Amino acid sequence: MPKNSPLLVKISKDLSVMMGLPTIASWDIVGRPKKAKPGTFGFNFQTNNLEYWDGSNWLAASLSED
Repeated sequence: MPKNSPLLVKISKDLSVMMGLPTIASWDIVGRPKKAKPGTFGFNFQTNNLEYWDGSNWLAASLSED
């Protein structure tokens, strides 16, 4: 399957549903969700980190090779 192909989910013998490519939210520091729920995650393109809101703090997982 090509890298950027949608997923086809078979519902029945003659019916399939196309699911889009998965995406996650992205933001910069100022653009973080204002009322994030615990468990919210997304990519901060300003810091190049995957971020996770634990209900009190934004936790970051660095994606750089440093």
